Amino acid sequence: MKSFKKYSLQFLVYSLRFIVYSFIFCLIIFTSCKKALDIKPKQILINEEAITTVRDLEAVAAGMYDGLQSANVLGGNQIVFSELLGEETVVQQSILSNFGTREIYEHKTSVQIGLLRSMWAESYAVINRANNVIAAIDGGKLAGKDFEAVKNKLKGEALFVRGCVLFNLCRFWALPYDVDTRGGNSQQGVIIRTQPTLTPENLSIARSSVEEVFSQVISDLIEAETLLKSAGVKKSPDRASELAATAMLSKVYFFKGDYFNAAARASAVINSGKFSLNDSVIDIYKTSGSTSTNECIFQLVNISTDQSSSLPSNFQRTKNPLMIADTSVVNKYDAADRRLANLLYKNPFTGLYYTKKYDQILPTAPNITLIRLAEMYIIQSESNLISGGDTTVALSRYNAILKRAMQGNFIPETTAVGLLPKVQLQRQLELFFEGDRYDNLRRMKQNVRFGKSYNDPSLLFKIPQEEMAGNTLIEQNP
Repeated sequence: MKSFKKYSLQFLVYSLRFIVYSFIFCLIIFTSCKKALDIKPKQILINEEAITTVRDLEAVAAGMYDGLQSANVLGGNQIVFSELLGEETVVQQSILSNFGTREIYEHKTSVQIGLLRSMWAESYAVINRANNVIAAIDGGKLAGKDFEAVKNKLKGEALFVRGCVLFNLCRFWALPYDVDTRGGNSQQGVIIRTQPTLTPENLSIARSSVEEVFSQVISDLIEAETLLKSAGVKKSPDRASELAATAMLSKVYFFKGDYFNAAARASAVINSGKFSLNDSVIDIYKTSGSTSTNECIFQLVNISTDQSSSLPSNFQRTKNPLMIADTSVVNKYDAADRRLANLLYKNPFTGLYYTKKYDQILPTAPNITLIRLAEMYIIQSESNLISGGDTTVALSRYNAILKRAMQGNFIPETTAVGLLPKVQLQRQLELFFEGDRYDNLRRMKQNVRFGKSYNDPSLLFKIPQEEMAGNTLIEQNP
């Protein structure tokens, strides 16, 4: 009998262990298989009610940047996708991934593309973190000297992050802003979420128009600019700053066709004296961690534990890159242009050109520069020419970009007559492989890859199935 009891007890222990292990296993499987937009427990807990100290607030703010850094948000895939849709790269089709980059390249995305499901879900998760920071600061539950010292800075950062992510989502899930119909862009945009999503019931929100999305982005960035100025954060090597918000505003205004405000914000950044053009543009792509260059206005940093950038694997010449340079673009560079050697590598055996911008020379993945001074020069020059602004300034900004490129072979332009196409060419050559061309073609209403119209609905990404299933108010793209 004692033996029976002994073995019965052992059986009970083993049975309990089996149940516990089975429960843990099922929990892991269940968690890993959850839909991308399901509200995870940690997302429910990390809200304005859970933020009870300044340390909590700073931790959630740091989480914004961690999410922003993801390849699926602003850590690289947005550049890859833009280059797939644009017309200035040659795509090595054998490397395209099925149910991923191939569908993007062929304009045949579906609700089940994993890359896009992750991009949508992670982007809104970052927006949710930003909303948690904003709600906690505005909620009146924190007080004291430590809180007063950081509240404007952290709220400004959260508004900047939310504006940047919303703008990026609109680039791929909405038709472009029609610059000739300012104020009347009623086409479907994306979902604007400005309050923390605490439960699944909060997910049902209809898409706003492109006009409304741009207005929200601009509002967020203007407030961010004001708050970061009051906090004394003029510039920063690794976080949002007043001038980063000003530069991002210039970019958003530019793609809205508000060239007066685009030029004014670009001018404010340039005239701040906080930035200068690097001697060589390639230097900006060789930084990691909190290191920066004089030209960088806002970047996402990578340290040894991150390696979150998707750019080296897609563009680095030693890794059989997905895309190489189209020779039709390469041939637009002057033979004496230093960017030919600094930014492009020519294979001596095949004659093919590869970008050097994303070579992983350092042990860590390089930082990702999202806004740099050269773009401000180009935006101000083109905006002044289109809006009838100061042509002397337009000439000066154009000549500054050309002088760096040509060095001893530089011959300055002396007249603004016929300057606009030259400025637009410099934008293409300067921002080659930076994901800019696709948006710029759509702004100028020019055809994209395969000769497809800039506003063809097939270019739009499909809204992921998780959002369609969980949001009763959402409407799918055609």
